[in-house]
Amino acid sequence: MVMFHVERFLKLFLLKGFFVFFVCLMFTSCITPRHTVEINDYILLLDGKELLGHEKGLTAFVFENNQKKMPFQQFLMAKYNLGPTEELNYYVNVENIRFKVFLYTNDELNKYFDTSQFMVSNFETEVNRVGSSANFLAVSVINDNNEDCLAEGSLFQSIAVKYLKDLKYEYYNY
Repeated sequence: MVMFHVERFLKLFLLKGFFVFFVCLMFTSCITPRHTVEINDYILLLDGKELLGHEKGLTAFVFENNQKKMPFQQFLMAKYNLGPTEELNYYVNVENIRFKVFLYTNDELNKYFDTSQFMVSNFETEVNRVGSSANFLAVSVINDNNEDCLAEGSLFQSIAVKYLKDLKYEYYNY
């Protein structure tokens, strides 16, 4: 008779265990996993800052901020002898081509792009931050003809991307 109670207890235990497993499976299958993208070097995102004469927003060169360094805006102001300003844009000559570079503020970056889909790989605590608390930085580039130089199919895309990659590398090693 004792065996009968043990078998019944095991059957009830297995049935309850299966029921709990089934309920957990149902709840977890209803939650969609969040897809995050890691930006190893940079990423080009469409529909950024809007410029007069453009139907779509500019393409942006987005990369992860190094929060242990001085703010990127301050780095650019020192490198190009720019005065203090809220909106940072400047002209630069690269391979005898004149470009105008636009740095996005953190508010603009969040306005035009959903940065929550990107994974922060170098997260710093508040104590270790020297520069900006922004996780990502974005830059757009146009030429004297007001063309988006980072857009797909632009004749200037490779030159602009190389310039921005070199600028990012210089900032990381400053």
